[in-house]
Amino acid sequence: MVELVLVSLFTIFLTWSSIINMKRIREFEEIRDRDLNLERNYFVSIIVPMRNEERNAKRCIGSLINQDYPNYEIIAVDDMSTDGTLHILEEFSSKHPNLSVVIGSPTPQGWVGKNHALWQGVQRARGDWLLFVDADTYSESYVLRAALSYAEEHKADMLSIFPFQELGSFWESVIQPIIFASIAIAFPHQRINSLRYKDAAANGQFILIRRDAYRAVGGHESIKDKIVEDFALAKLIKSNGYRLRVARGGNLIKTRMYTNLKEIWEGWTKNIFLGMDKDWRRLILGIIMLSLRGFLPFFLIIQSLLDISSATCGPIQIVILLEGLWLVFLNIYLFWEGTKIYSILPYYALLFPVSVAAFIGIMVSSTYKVVSGEGVVWKGRRYDGAK
Repeated sequence: MVELVLVSLFTIFLTWSSIINMKRIREFEEIRDRDLNLERNYFVSIIVPMRNEERNAKRCIGSLINQDYPNYEIIAVDDMSTDGTLHILEEFSSKHPNLSVVIGSPTPQGWVGKNHALWQGVQRARGDWLLFVDADTYSESYVLRAALSYAEEHKADMLSIFPFQELGSFWESVIQPIIFASIAIAFPHQRINSLRYKDAAANGQFILIRRDAYRAVGGHESIKDKIVEDFALAKLIKSNGYRLRVARGGNLIKTRMYTNLKEIWEGWTKNIFLGMDKDWRRLILGIIMLSLRGFLPFFLIIQSLLDISSATCGPIQIVILLEGLWLVFLNIYLFWEGTKIYSILPYYALLFPVSVAAFIGIMVSSTYKVVSGEGVVWKGRRYDGAK
């Protein structure tokens, strides 16, 4: 009887939390294209850090030079690339006068490479607004108009947009949706956008920030050693009384972060535990909840079927079996909703135990690399004592 009560309470809790979390995700505000009605014709400096981005450089820069906003510059920072990135950038800059290329200097001691690249770009920037864009993004021609209009409408000092995530391979489709959903649940946009809460988060793929606010908080120099620099900058901005805003912008900007399992594992391993502020309680709770969601339903079903096939079968076993089946259905439904958001095939919803297992593995790996002192690796650089 105690077992039935515990399982029933957990089933009710998981159903309730699923409804709440889906509501949060669905209500995440989407920026739409709109007319740009500003008091001033702001000058915007777009800064793009690039390290070995030969695969993405043409698509990213090509989309940025075609903005229909009249008053902007692009500063591409080549961060010590060893491939053809610099050559591609120089070809673009020879044809487009609003694009300048900064040949980055070696990363100083105590700096994270991306932070130093962005800092170098800022030193060349002339804009009233600074826009930090990752090299793996593709922007629509109206992204500047829409983002500036939204920032002005909401009186934001810093706006971070979450792009549409392009998922092209099996492992991208299995792993990426559960990680994005978990981030959205752990950092509700309603709390981030509210001045009443201290919650702060951002997506480094697109950060638009007023230059005066950026300068006032010390910019990337103040967070030079932070690997999860987007969250660090968001916390810096909000803790100093500036207005932070996050929104979805799938119709404005797209990105493909990783293309295979190795890239996914390495990319998220550097972020997950640090993104939790090395909070062991949050880590352990996350692993427990993921395990219960992903694996407990199958345990309940198997145990109930074994009991039913034996002489110990009774109403309790039947109820537990039904609850296990309900939890499996609930998971499939939630993951199916995710397949619609990311435009992937519906059958990926059936693989939710694999998604959960992979995510837990990344969380454990991320924690181990930070706690053990092994450090994290990104873009060929190792960061010991990661922060």
